[in-house]
Amino acid sequence: MPQTKEYISVKELRPFIIQTVSEVLEDPDFGLELSDRAKMRLQQARDSSEKGIPFSEIKRKYC
Repeated sequence: MPQTKEYISVKELRPFIIQTVSEVLEDPDFGLELSDRAKMRLQQARDSSEKGIPFSEIKRKYC
């Protein structure tokens, strides 16, 4: 079966480009990678059956 290409106009593409550039500029961590230690801790937290600390408790403690 022959492949067909769909084309998008510049007018249709513009909002996607603007959104993507905005997301990159607004994200202070863009382009940074997690350290191996951070990845390991996130994996352990995800695999753990322990409940985390409720946001309300953290907010009360630090705000």
